[in-house]
Amino acid sequence: MIIALIIKGILAPFIIVLLYSNSKALQNQEQQIRNFWENIFGEVYQIRKSTFVKNSAFKPEYNQSRYNVAESPVYCKKSDSYKMAHPDIVLQDYYVWRDYPPSNLPKKITLDRTYAVLDKVSPSKIASYKYENQLPLQLGFIYTTVSTLFNNYVWGKGLGCVLQKYSHIPGKSSVAMKNQLIDNFMRYTRDFEKKNITNPECKRNASFIPETYRLNDEDDCKAFFETFKTTDYQKRFKKYGPQYILKTNQHRGEGITVLFENETMELLDEYDHGQECGNISKQVIAQRYISNPFLYKGHKIEFRIYYTIVSTKPVIAYSYSRALIKRCAKPFSVHSTEKGAHVCNTAIVKNLVKTDKDDDEIEDEEFFIDWYLEGLEDLLIKQGRAKKGWLQSYLYPKIHRSLIHMTKATYHSFARDSTFGEFFAVDFLLDDNLDVWVLEVNYNPQILSVTPDRIKRNYKMLEDHFELQYAYIKSKLYRLSQLGKALIKKDTKSILNQSKQVEELLRDKLEPQFELSKENLYIKIMDEGLPGTQAYTNLISKECLK
Repeated sequence: MIIALIIKGILAPFIIVLLYSNSKALQNQEQQIRNFWENIFGEVYQIRKSTFVKNSAFKPEYNQSRYNVAESPVYCKKSDSYKMAHPDIVLQDYYVWRDYPPSNLPKKITLDRTYAVLDKVSPSKIASYKYENQLPLQLGFIYTTVSTLFNNYVWGKGLGCVLQKYSHIPGKSSVAMKNQLIDNFMRYTRDFEKKNITNPECKRNASFIPETYRLNDEDDCKAFFETFKTTDYQKRFKKYGPQYILKTNQHRGEGITVLFENETMELLDEYDHGQECGNISKQVIAQRYISNPFLYKGHKIEFRIYYTIVSTKPVIAYSYSRALIKRCAKPFSVHSTEKGAHVCNTAIVKNLVKTDKDDDEIEDEEFFIDWYLEGLEDLLIKQGRAKKGWLQSYLYPKIHRSLIHMTKATYHSFARDSTFGEFFAVDFLLDDNLDVWVLEVNYNPQILSVTPDRIKRNYKMLEDHFELQYAYIKSKLYRLSQLGKALIKKDTKSILNQSKQVEELLRDKLEPQFELSKENLYIKIMDEGLPGTQAYTNLISKECLK
């Protein structure tokens, strides 16, 4: 009977009125929730602002956006409160902003695996004031190549909201720029003496970089040129080939000079055998060349570890447990004058491929070795140089310890906020004594489509990366929801008198219910929110932490 009346349209107006009433009630309820949270997040900004390293007042002319994306002084209040009213946006979905065209592999992965926002927006060289694009409220992970958005937006108001993550750290040059990394490394190891850390093992474990001289530092520069006058240098050069390699702050194989005989003579002339030290200010480092690298099929290899600082408040870092192994283009010999025998950079290999296409050796796909470090363990076992478990008991702890010390040596310049993080690629060399050395640290690392297997791995890595970022956003959302319940229960409308509790709530911490999935290949190696040696997964002993 009722169905018949509905069909005839007799009850239809009543149903419409009922649905409309329910809809209006839901809208009113949502608005009340959002109003409550907008008030809270307005006060959260005031609390956060006092802890920022870099601040700015909201000024329309300050926002010179390379993305042509408008800033609103109320964006973060609206975005955060919208997520609190619709938690499934955070709990079930990934909303990621990645720039560059779809042909770029990370962009393609973002489009395939997330709700990609602003997907048609790419950075331009000239800042725009047109503001044709708007930031979506759902945005959670800001995964842009431009690393200075905190200069274009008032952090915590126009971008960098509580329930967002940004893939860059203000101050990261302390680790990503070679000269600054060396400065900080030297300062870090000198501090062992100031802190009265006498156990030599502490300093030995922290020495992750080969002997290095800064040629823009007068004392370092003079000490370096003194080495050329020794008979020991001449003997070693004759027997083992180049003893040093020059590096600038460039990346991807640029700015590297191996000091063969001709290159050494040019350097000696330029610096007048050290007399010009102090007069030449360009930033160049001279680093001891590892002349006994571990070889694979007669070629030098390097391996790249992907490493993510997920927060700087507290500093929390993860290492990805699948390495990229790069094989040098030319067979290794200490006396070879070919750069491709000494530098295993992908850009150099690709250039050799382009210029030497008929060479069977260049065509060999093994320049982009598609096995994991487990393959290296298998190789060493066959050679009788390692036992099963060597990777987990020896190599990974050495790598992770180096990454921890590297971070501790450089993080003094990082802006501290739980929205800031960075995705690094760290290049390591394994020598024939199975010691590990850091060669270079890259931010905004290239993620290439070199081989089908590499593409598959990169999909997996970025999927894991998105899960990692959102695990911490989810954890913060949960803590905020608990705060909201407590405020409602107490009928409290302001949190300004609870600033310490709110600051603690905003500090990043992974809640147990949001632990990474078992399939995720990220491993936590550092969390300074934990006490004592636990902060460094017990890889640094207590006596080394004074």
